[in-house]
Amino acid sequence: MGLLDTLLGRSKLPKPKPDKLFAMSTAYVTLNTNLALVSTGAGICFKPLEASRFARAEIEIRELLQQSCKETNTQYSIKKDSYGYMWIVLNDPDFEDLVTTLYMVSETLTEHGFGEQLLCAVFKFRGESDVYWIYNYKQGTFYPFVPSGDKKRDIPYEFRLRAIMEKELPIEKDVERWFPLWDIPV
Repeated sequence: MGLLDTLLGRSKLPKPKPDKLFAMSTAYVTLNTNLALVSTGAGICFKPLEASRFARAEIEIRELLQQSCKETNTQYSIKKDSYGYMWIVLNDPDFEDLVTTLYMVSETLTEHGFGEQLLCAVFKFRGESDVYWIYNYKQGTFYPFVPSGDKKRDIPYEFRLRAIMEKELPIEKDVERWFPLWDIPV
């Protein structure tokens, strides 16, 4: 950040950290074996822009998804949520394919100069209840999210998940940053 930005009160968003997504690949073994959580899909969320450069990036992402998903049998859909964010939702029985595809999409956005538009990646699991592991691209950390009804969270279970997984995943230490994402389309 430059001196002029500081004087004018402008700040730059942190650069995304997509490499830590791969930590979920090894953590999946523990999630599945020790916690009986089964993957039911994943997604990536980003803020679209009304710009021709972004349109080109979106076309490249669609082509990438078509080619990649043809090779891996991953199913995908693109959705817009009520806040105007775009979601690429993936389903594949091979968990590694989900992680790799999310990484490729985030890298494509970053290469086109839209890394700041990345909000999060979400991994959905089914166990006793739905469990989401949310990856915050700006922080490079994961946190659990367990909805339990009408805009409520199972906070004790989220803390239990953190305690079990903190050696395998870079967990967000500041629980104030464990933002709930209601109505996740994954």
